[in-house]
Amino acid sequence: MLAACVAGLLPAAARAQGFDAPSPPPEEAAAEEGDAGDAAEEAAPMEDEHYEELKEEVRQLRGVVAGRRPTVTLSGYADVGFYAAQGDGSGFVQDLGPADMRRFPQYASRYGWVFLGDLLSTPINTRGEPADLGNPPGADRADLIDSNGAPGFIANEVNLTLTGVLAESVLATSSINFIPRTGSDFRLGDVFDVDLAQLEWLVGRERRTSIFVGKFNSVIGIEYQERKSNQRFGITPSLIARYTVGTPIGLKVRSKLGPNDMFILAGALTNGSSVIEPFHFYDETDSNAGKTGSGRVAFAFPFRHRLEIGVSGMYGAQDRALDSSGVMWFQGADLQFLTPRFQLRAEVLRGHSDGERGAVEVGAKRVYGLDLKGGGYVQATAMLTWMFGVLLRAEFRDALVWLGDPMLSDPAAMTTADRIYVTKSWRATVGLRAVITEKLVVKLEYLHNGEYGNVPSIANDVFTSSVVMSY
Repeated sequence: MLAACVAGLLPAAARAQGFDAPSPPPEEAAAEEGDAGDAAEEAAPMEDEHYEELKEEVRQLRGVVAGRRPTVTLSGYADVGFYAAQGDGSGFVQDLGPADMRRFPQYASRYGWVFLGDLLSTPINTRGEPADLGNPPGADRADLIDSNGAPGFIANEVNLTLTGVLAESVLATSSINFIPRTGSDFRLGDVFDVDLAQLEWLVGRERRTSIFVGKFNSVIGIEYQERKSNQRFGITPSLIARYTVGTPIGLKVRSKLGPNDMFILAGALTNGSSVIEPFHFYDETDSNAGKTGSGRVAFAFPFRHRLEIGVSGMYGAQDRALDSSGVMWFQGADLQFLTPRFQLRAEVLRGHSDGERGAVEVGAKRVYGLDLKGGGYVQATAMLTWMFGVLLRAEFRDALVWLGDPMLSDPAAMTTADRIYVTKSWRATVGLRAVITEKLVVKLEYLHNGEYGNVPSIANDVFTSSVVMSY
């Protein structure tokens, strides 16, 4: 009786732990069934006596099965490529000359330096790193590529991701990116960053609600879903990705409701914004007491293929400020139509950050201001065969970014705010994708950058390639 019951409970216990136990050969199974029938007739009066013993054996059996399943998995990828950029690899110029001869004379008496274009308009990889950051006066930046317009090979990134099962419904994920770069003065140039360090609790029997604690993906827009090299169909991020694909620290809740996840609700309370760390607006460990709230609501139409529309927003104290008086916010909308062979994605975004107000305190972090009048993209991707795919993307960004308080400018005293960047950019991107194997993908992209609205044309087109090796 005991042997038959344990044999019968083995598959059930194994399935409860997510492990498929091997089935006995047909001859043995038949013999076991016969033995079980005979034993049942002889031992029926003893069932109560053996019940507690049977429960203990099943408990031990579950422990054995659980021990056979790995609790930690290691995954990741390596991304290498070749790139070539026009000009010196940077994406901006300085607005110089007498005030009446400048492109934007209204800023001449208010800011010490006026720059036209976009610092991040020449990305050569999925990280969005520009081919060159140029040499703007009054700035000290970590220019990790620093190509000076020269083409070259590059190891973009090596990623290691650890995923651990801490309990039946609790997962832990850590993701580390290693970035090989040029050293100087006998120092290594290689750097690394931790982009995920999260704990996820899957709530309820259906596990359609997740609670995250730690450093996690943002809830603004949809581009964060493919922010990594092994997730993105193409190579480069959009012009507005810098505002939406950062990984803030805090608390996040996401829930899927209705049939086929018709409704998606997500909200987060974090130290700062969802801006990427290398950009002007990010604070991993907060400098003020104010926190940032963000959220997204999405609805999927009940069609054969997924058609989803969503709105998202963020509001909180501006990053790097020493107090919570200044405000930073974003609001946007997104759309995606997904089929197995074709995907259409679109997103628009606008936002604002107050910037510095009044004189800067000694030793204070400098706080940039932002007026994102508008930005967005439309991207279509298609797999033409099982191996080859194409990408088309059109996008724009209209923004002002400044440092210093222009209200303190006094031409008579020859004092001005520090600097301003005037961006009115558009971009057209064409890409090819070749799936060699499930673990090996080759990508090519050409980015044509353009300017409008009195910003002069800048020679800053980019060709780039990527070979992504997943493991």
